[in-house]
Amino acid sequence: MPMMPRILLPLFLTGLSVLPAFTLAENATPEAYIGSKHLVLEIRHCECEAVKPNGHPSVLLSDFLQESSVVKTAVFTEDNGFVASDYVTMGYEFSPIKDSSDTFSFNYTGTHTTSSGQSSGSGELLLEKGQWVHLFGSHHESTSGARHANVAVRLVEFDGS
Repeated sequence: MPMMPRILLPLFLTGLSVLPAFTLAENATPEAYIGSKHLVLEIRHCECEAVKPNGHPSVLLSDFLQESSVVKTAVFTEDNGFVASDYVTMGYEFSPIKDSSDTFSFNYTGTHTTSSGQSSGSGELLLEKGQWVHLFGSHHESTSGARHANVAVRLVEFDGS
């Protein structure tokens, strides 16, 4: 049985080499991986009404903000990327407007999947840092009542929480 220790020794050494990674990862928080990205793109989605009929797209209803789910991703001041969850998928690109540190050109294409179907939207707009903007949604009337689905975004400074 002298062959058995030779086989087990490499496996044992491999196991020991992985152990420090588990120990180090235990102390890290998800925010520790943001690195030099100082902004966070927040995407909110909900099967609820986001804005009043004929309302301004940056004035979201408080019910939407309370009931909606959020997906967050850290971004650079000038960035493009892709975010996906079970219910919302979005490709985006943004860059700062010249002579403004708080206004960005924002291009997007996205979809929102709900229990009653899927809505999508795409566009280009000016995004003011810290300001929510309703991007797209749907509204359907039926005998059982109105059904809504909406998506909104904002760009905020990363505050460490």
